[in-house]
Amino acid sequence: MPIVHTANRHLSLKGLVQIFGSVHALRKTICTAVAAVSVAALVVGPAQALPSSKGFGPAIDAQGYDGQSRCSPDPKPGMVAFQRILHAQFPSIGYGYISRACSVGGQSEHKEGRALDWPVNAAYGSHRKIAKKVIDWLLAEDRYGNEAAMAKRFGIMYLIWNRRIWGSWGGWDTYCVQKPRGCIDPEDKDLRSPHTDHIHFSMSRAGAKKQTTFWKRERSMLAGIASHPSYGYWELGRNGGVSPFGTGWYGSKSDTFLKKAATAMASTPSGYGYWIATKSGRVYAFGDARHKGQIREDGLTIVAIEPTPTGNGYWLLAKSGRVSAFGDAGFRGSSRGSGSPVVAMAATSTGKGYWLFASGGKVFPFGDAGDFGGLAGESSAPIVGGDNFGDAGYWLATSGGRVAAFGAAPKLGGADGLGSTVVGMAANPTGTGYWLLTRKGRLATIGEAVALGSLGN
Repeated sequence: MPIVHTANRHLSLKGLVQIFGSVHALRKTICTAVAAVSVAALVVGPAQALPSSKGFGPAIDAQGYDGQSRCSPDPKPGMVAFQRILHAQFPSIGYGYISRACSVGGQSEHKEGRALDWPVNAAYGSHRKIAKKVIDWLLAEDRYGNEAAMAKRFGIMYLIWNRRIWGSWGGWDTYCVQKPRGCIDPEDKDLRSPHTDHIHFSMSRAGAKKQTTFWKRERSMLAGIASHPSYGYWELGRNGGVSPFGTGWYGSKSDTFLKKAATAMASTPSGYGYWIATKSGRVYAFGDARHKGQIREDGLTIVAIEPTPTGNGYWLLAKSGRVSAFGDAGFRGSSRGSGSPVVAMAATSTGKGYWLFASGGKVFPFGDAGDFGGLAGESSAPIVGGDNFGDAGYWLATSGGRVAAFGAAPKLGGADGLGSTVVGMAANPTGTGYWLLTRKGRLATIGEAVALGSLGN
């Protein structure tokens, strides 16, 4: 059974039909995953507040169809936790059930312990109100414009209720049509459970393992920004999601769980691809980017990936000052052992040198990179980003939005009142401006940098 990932985008019903061969095949796959349960108690307790979408960053989980492929019916932690959240708010409804024996029925996420049948009954007005409250909560748009935000943060792939089905790939659709002989699948005319006495929820494997942003809130924050060599920029989520502004999208890792958070991103020289690096040094290549190697050490904290001018190599920079070279990238030195944690890196136009920018304001030049000074001991806020002005200078940006210029880099100023910590900066291609990005997606445009949008603006 194919697994469909949407990479931060809804997959249309037409797209799923192309994958499964027909609407009938898609419907039959999902239909066999669910079954009815007994009617719940009629006495309903007062509805309480459900967990809020506030406090999350803008990076969202990509969801698609992740169907059952093996039998492991023990309830999985994410599904159990979701069940308990519902029960805590509406205790009179009951828990419902998660597991199903491997020998019963066809394909079903119940057989992997990641589906829940929650016993609200459409025959009773009080139950319908509760069902509406829960579904509205899951499918509401958040402050960043993410549709079905809480459903995606939990990893809910689809839900079925009262003859209708909602899928993360394309919204609501008819599940079955009520006829005198029963609820009929409009495609194959088979009898189906109308799901009037329960809501069926199915989770992705990441959701079932509590690996989604609801449980790992820090993964919903942004890691940084990378500029296109000609026009535009990308914003990188700590969950590996990539959002393009004024440029192309070539893939992301938001449809899977990264063992370590994404921390850095860089464009290829052409702008038709990019690399993503994780905290432990793993590298993912997209578009015309080529994978040239990685580190994969859990003890590391990678803070930057910097490509060579040819795009046939790159450097990985660790917070300790360690520099690792891959492809045609040459090792020119490191600040390891200096006692100054570093946060960013920029290469010279020749690729024969680079600068390392330390959080305390010190700058370490290597190879043919010039020494134009730094902010060591002069800044009350830590340095969080830096970028070069060709080979003639560079800028340093603080967590509060202050920017200092060195060498021939123009003094364009910074930004105040961004509301959250700046996590990165990127110069525009002409060196006449730059962008500052916060962890919650607020974007400041300085100089001639063009505002093309941001996840948090």
